[in-house]
Amino acid sequence: MLQLLTTIAESEVAAESAEAAGGISALGLNWKSFLFQLITFVIVLLILKKFVFGKLIAVLDARQKAVEDSLKNAAETEEKLKGAEKTIAKMLSDARKEADEVISSSQKEAAQAVEAAEQKAAKRAEHIVKEAKEQMNVELTKARAELKSETIKLVAVAAERIIGEKLDAAKDARLIDAAITNATKERA
Repeated sequence: MLQLLTTIAESEVAAESAEAAGGISALGLNWKSFLFQLITFVIVLLILKKFVFGKLIAVLDARQKAVEDSLKNAAETEEKLKGAEKTIAKMLSDARKEADEVISSSQKEAAQAVEAAEQKAAKRAEHIVKEAKEQMNVELTKARAELKSETIKLVAVAAERIIGEKLDAAKDARLIDAAITNATKERA
């Protein structure tokens, strides 16, 4: 449509330019052509305003709002990211402290367990040594009693051979006790 109007305007301009050689046409302008182009421009401007500019402005406004929202969301996301990084750093620091405390506590507990085991082993060893000493004393006492009994028998046999007669049990016991007492005194 615009092309049709332009073609009509050009044919009229050509006809009029031949007619008017003075006034405004001396400058190279044709007032009828100018007026026709001005009317065409206003019609095109009104058509664009009614059908295009409203939608174009709405699209541009929506686009601008979307960009502003994106920038706002990006700023909020960046703030959240910084907050999350601080939170993570704090959590890592707390976890390290807790791990150090757990390790320290475990080391203390292990040292205490080792010390308790050593004490228990020492007590057990003392108990075993004590039992062994008691057992040795019992065995020693038994051995002494057996040795005394054997010694008494040997002394009785020796005395009988030396004296040549059998003594009664009471005399035997007195002689043996006296001999053992003398032997003990001589050893000491």
